[in-house]
Amino acid sequence: MSLRLSLFLTFALTVPVTAAELTAVTSDGREVLLHDNGKWEFVRQEATGEPKARLSLENKVDLARGCRLGLRLQNDLPAQIRSLVLRFTAYKDEGVPFETVSRGYSYVKPTNSQYQEISFRGISCDEVRSVEVSAARNCHVGDLTKYSASESRCLELVDVQPSGLLPIATRSTKR
Repeated sequence: MSLRLSLFLTFALTVPVTAAELTAVTSDGREVLLHDNGKWEFVRQEATGEPKARLSLENKVDLARGCRLGLRLQNDLPAQIRSLVLRFTAYKDEGVPFETVSRGYSYVKPTNSQYQEISFRGISCDEVRSVEVSAARNCHVGDLTKYSASESRCLELVDVQPSGLLPIATRSTKR
């Protein structure tokens, strides 16, 4: 368990809270449910049976004045991803967004994948504490079009995989 998670759990479990449960996110992007009785557990993703596209962080490279990340989108959906624009926000410190960049994936047939790179300028990879993934209201997958899809529905199509290179996760509404 990382030192940050240990310190957070110690603080969160010793300070009285008004809510019975609290949700936290570990450094590798997994959600943890903190109970008022001092116990905690990883939040299990509900098995909806709905297939998703998997986004994984495959590469991290320091640049002269920035950080480049290589991301792969594996289409496990039953339909072609004609267009899916994702936003990536680099956090320098806890809760301090440094920069947001967008990257589009297009024409990814079922069972195929597509590799894209993003670059954050003015921040080294060591300074990036975490990356948050959100969706633009621009996805065209199956029956969803840019006119019928919401940001939340576009993001529901993607399962962000935890990475050992850098903490990466989707925006949580429970924070």
